[in-house]
Amino acid sequence: MIGWLAVLNLAAAPAGAPSVTVVVQGPGAAQTKATLSAASLPVELRLSDAPAEARASTPRGVNGAWAQALAAARKAYVSANFAECLRLLEGDAAAAELLASGERLLAARLLTWRTACHVGAKQPEPARTAAEALASFQLTLPEDVGSTTPDAEALLARAFTQVGAREARRVTFSSVPEGATVDLDGRPAACTTPCTMELLAGGHVVRVSADGYTPSWRTVSTEEATAAFTLEPAAPELAATQWRRRTAQGEALDSEASVRLLSTSLRAPRLLVMSVDPAAPKTLRGALAVDGVLKARAEREGDAEGLVRDLLVRGQVIEEAPPLHQRWPFWLAVGAAAVAAGVTTAVVVGNRQTVTRVELNP
Repeated sequence: MIGWLAVLNLAAAPAGAPSVTVVVQGPGAAQTKATLSAASLPVELRLSDAPAEARASTPRGVNGAWAQALAAARKAYVSANFAECLRLLEGDAAAAELLASGERLLAARLLTWRTACHVGAKQPEPARTAAEALASFQLTLPEDVGSTTPDAEALLARAFTQVGAREARRVTFSSVPEGATVDLDGRPAACTTPCTMELLAGGHVVRVSADGYTPSWRTVSTEEATAAFTLEPAAPELAATQWRRRTAQGEALDSEASVRLLSTSLRAPRLLVMSVDPAAPKTLRGALAVDGVLKARAEREGDAEGLVRDLLVRGQVIEEAPPLHQRWPFWLAVGAAAVAAGVTTAVVVGNRQTVTRVELNP
């Protein structure tokens, strides 16, 4: 009977058993994975590596394309080819896109040279608009502003004076989810939603971001008393990049943010992460997330299979196995023995002794 029960305990997971993705990191990860590969659990374990960082698209300012465009625009300006200068500097949305990417210096150069080229082309209204945008974003004039004409420099100076004299207005920012970071005009972490800021009257580039979501940005006018943003869930590739960034900053593998991002990046509805603390190499730590929500944490001394089972029970992925004396095979076997011998049976279960007396009818 004991041998049969042992085989039952070591049987493979039944068909249709829930699958659980497992990520193991830290010293001894290979040994822990080998142990789990041979483990007998009522689930399908899928051992996975941590996600590789997605190759992010490179902003134009980073790879030098904008620097080249600005150099060419400056050359066209010096040659009095103002139409070519403005063509190279694209439309009005270019500065906002640069600010949304955090490229304040490039945005300042872009708006400075747009102002100069519009002045040269005898277009005072778009020249004033570009100059006021530069002042409203509180950008610093670039060093090469001295290469523009005195008329362009004078217009820029007036714009800073006039915009600086405007009355500040309060704008309240909210987001779904709450707790998102608000970047203002390319300056990071201006506040965290929900929050209120006083802004110079005019348009401002607002970017809202949160781990696990795709950032969203748009130009917000101070005429709006409130600005609400709804963030869409991040794609797996973006979630992987966000997770890598957090771990590079020292984020623990089993933190709520970490398991949420890992669940998304690995497309894992049930995720179990395990790690070994270098300071205590015999201690295994684990966390279980279901649908990105942290459900349980636990730790054990060197018992990987026991840790996994404990987390699965705590997270209600599986039910805790009943004690041996509550299982029907046990009583079936005891009953058969009692019928044959009519004896008192003593069974040791764990550290407890359960005594079962079977009375036989005459």
